[in-house]
Amino acid sequence: MGHEFIGTVVEAGASAQEMLGKRVACGAGVSCGQCALCKEGRTNLCDHYYTLGLSIHGGLAEFAVAPKNICVPIPDSVSDESAALAQPLAVGIHGVRRAGVKKGDQVVLLGVGAIGSFACVALQSYGVEIIAMDIDQKRLDVATQLGATKTILISPEITPAEIKALIPAGVDVVFETSGAPGAAARGLALAKRGGILMLMGLNKTPQDFPFADAVLREVVLQTTVAHVCKDDMPEALELLASGKVAKLLTDRIYSLENVNEAFEVLASGKANGKILVTPQNV
Repeated sequence: MGHEFIGTVVEAGASAQEMLGKRVACGAGVSCGQCALCKEGRTNLCDHYYTLGLSIHGGLAEFAVAPKNICVPIPDSVSDESAALAQPLAVGIHGVRRAGVKKGDQVVLLGVGAIGSFACVALQSYGVEIIAMDIDQKRLDVATQLGATKTILISPEITPAEIKALIPAGVDVVFETSGAPGAAARGLALAKRGGILMLMGLNKTPQDFPFADAVLREVVLQTTVAHVCKDDMPEALELLASGKVAKLLTDRIYSLENVNEAFEVLASGKANGKILVTPQNV
């Protein structure tokens, strides 16, 4: 467990001695470096990709082992608490890059939970209008503080026709971040003719999707997964330097010995943001 983590390097192999003693943020995704996609720089699509904390043991421990090429030095200006959010923010950055957002675009974030919030942060440097939609007013309030231009509270049962009526002309880019049932179809309804629908959320069950509508309106369907460590993690750490993001998106911090309590809070649905775990006493 633990695929979003940072630490201090206490041991290093012969080719990584310069990392000793440094604080690093781990990208978690391990790639082979040899397959065709790795050579294209798309390491997140590696033939042999696996993730620390998901595929094997990760950072939810006192010590963890990680390859040098996914450990990014943390600038002195970035606190531990902020740096711990680098990996999920990198996922948001990668999705925004792939969407091809341009200055002046009107963008909808359909869902501003975990990934939607990080996409909102990633969009700040693009000079776009950000419209955040969610079923939770608290999330929308946080989105405003993260830079959303406008927020719209919607019902979980809203239909594609009803959501389209909120922005009849549609927008340039829609980020569907929840993977909730029917969300992809609602996202399509929000895209203008020739617009882009970026699917970031993972669907747990099969969904109906109006492909004919996408074809007839030439809406580009894009997808994204994970991030490319060398491109996205350094930018994430830069965006986290002010400390504002961590303050808004972190709920609480637990010591490793009290990790069961942290899991209980997550399971209860009472967490209002990320829960961090540290091997140090808090």
